[in-house]
Parts: sequence; C-alpha cells; structure tokens
Amino acid sequence: MKYIIADPDIQNGIDLKKILDGYEIPDFQGSFTTLSATENYCLEHPPDMAFIRLEKAELNAFRLAGKVKELNPFSRVIFVGSQKESAVEAFEYEADGFLLVPFDKKKIGQLLNQVSERKNIKVGLLKDYRGK
Repeated sequence: MKYIIADPDIQNGIDLKKILDGYEIPDFQGSFTTLSATENYCLEHPPDMAFIRLEKAELNAFRLAGKVKELNPFSRVIFVGSQKESAVEAFEYEADGFLLVPFDKKKIGQLLNQVSERKNIKVGLLKDYRGK
C-alpha cells in the first residue's frame, strides 16, 4: 500500500511517519508541505492512502483530497488536525479517518485496522521493539 503525508508542519510529518514505521505499511511515498508539490507528485504516483493536514491554507486539504480520490477512487483519505472540531468537517467530507495532533499510537493503530478492513488489507501489528 502506497501512502503519502501532506502537512506544512514538517515535524508533524516526521512524527506521523515514525509512528507509521512501527506498522507493516509498505511503500512510504513521501511527505509534502504544499498543495502544488503534493498534487504534482500524485499525478504521477496516485497513493492508496493519504494523510492530509486540515487547518492549513498551504494545503487546501479538501481540494487535495478531491484530487487524490479523482486519481485513485479507491484511495483512503485520513485527515489530520489539531482541533477536535475539525473531525466533524472531515467526516462531512466523507473522510476515511481523522487523527488528532498530537498523535496517539493506539488510535493510529485502531484507525489503520479499520481502514485496512474496509480495503481487505492486513496491516501488521506494531512491531516488537526487539525486532520480532
């Protein structure tokens, strides 16, 4: 499963990727900080899953989500936001999920399992830190 992260806050993208690296989600495609960079990349490499930051003018999250779905109707869009109220807006858009910043590993795991069940993809459990 190919996935991208679109967030103008570089540290949020790094933090999310670190958590996602703990799961067996293959094929991280990249982290992007602007709408144009993300759209340009997606034109050539439509992702299966996109983590898109709400509340940031640099991204225009709903336009980007629409483009991702247009390029791959089976893509899963998960919005990321720093305010709980943003979840309502995300689900009104029919998002596949919403993550609150700061990130919660357990909630990310639950969300990944829900999304993968809908797509019939098995996401591995959090890797054991001893390499198992």
